[in-house]
Amino acid sequence: MDQDASAQANAAGRAGARSATAQAMIEHLRARTPEPYRDRRPVVRVINVVGRRSGRPRPFGVNVTAIDGRLYLCSSTRSRDWIRNLLAAGRCRVERDAADGSDTERRPVMVEGHEAARALAVYLPQAGYRDPQLPFEPDAPVEEIERHVHRTAVVRLDPVDA
Repeated sequence: MDQDASAQANAAGRAGARSATAQAMIEHLRARTPEPYRDRRPVVRVINVVGRRSGRPRPFGVNVTAIDGRLYLCSSTRSRDWIRNLLAAGRCRVERDAADGSDTERRPVMVEGHEAARALAVYLPQAGYRDPQLPFEPDAPVEEIERHVHRTAVVRLDPVDA
């Protein structure tokens, strides 16, 4: 086997392992009772979105933070697949998200400026880790965060009108 073929096989093996790990995490989250939303406290949800290239369902687990009645997802970078899939699809289903335990349909909206910085300032200190891709510290003031929101992804999940 030549080096290129060996590298491709190794990459495929790593991708398969990541996929199996992600699927196990999704199943773990689905087995748990979802926490109710509390203002300014992230809770974990499983979100289903259609893949932008495959057209197949792509569930992912993510922290959702309620701030003043609005729901936000935060990422240190816009290049993550789940962000790109979410924005390309234009809608998603949040599993067991309603008060009665049913799923909800949401419309993802990328937010910028002060709204994005404020969401990051609420979420990041509670995230439990510091992503090395962040260009600022998790406890940075909103004013500093706002200078960098063009690199991050903050998505507001708006209700889909019936």
